[in-house]
Amino acid sequence: MNSRKGQVGFFSKHHNIYLYVPNLIGYARIAFSLYAFAVALVSPRLCVVFYFLGFVCDDLDGRFARLLNQTSSLGVVLDMVTDRLATAGLLTILCMLYPSWYTLFLGLLMLDVGSHWLQMQATLVSGATSHKDKESRSFLVRVYYQRRLFMGVCCICCEVLYLALYLLHWPDRFWSRPLYALPASLQPHLHSLLRGDSVSPAALIAAAACTAQALCKGGAQLPGN
Repeated sequence: MNSRKGQVGFFSKHHNIYLYVPNLIGYARIAFSLYAFAVALVSPRLCVVFYFLGFVCDDLDGRFARLLNQTSSLGVVLDMVTDRLATAGLLTILCMLYPSWYTLFLGLLMLDVGSHWLQMQATLVSGATSHKDKESRSFLVRVYYQRRLFMGVCCICCEVLYLALYLLHWPDRFWSRPLYALPASLQPHLHSLLRGDSVSPAALIAAAACTAQALCKGGAQLPGN
């Protein structure tokens, strides 16, 4: 009987990196994100569902790359570029929904892209093999990449906060009952926000944080549930 050990197959390292499983997941993530942004202004439920699917793919591609030994430079670049474009797209949507605070969201977009570009440049200059430099001289960078739980919490909290800000714009169309368990001090700011009036950035972020907390605790109910 011939041994199949070492046989090259679809679920192992092969010559066509474009068909690596993690890269296929990356392509699916691009499709999910594009569809989410295409319907963002007309169907908030579909936008959140498909954006979340893209976010899940961001975790799956790395896991499958390590599991199947299908790591590649294309996969590394595809992962980072898709990350940045997805976040940039969501922040652009927030600029459209909250024009009074477009400067804040534009600044966050520039910070996100600029910081990652600088990190890439720093790793290239230092000769590191990956932008996820676990030996960086920066304490925060080391902790961020060495502690996957810490990195995961940071990424998830950031995405949930942005999505919560997005959902704050659609309280009547997306939710069947009151979404927020806001402190009394924030209730006037929420009413102003829903009327389209200006609110302070601190109040906006605080309302979004409370919304995110409600989402994580299952405090909001979708229509039809």
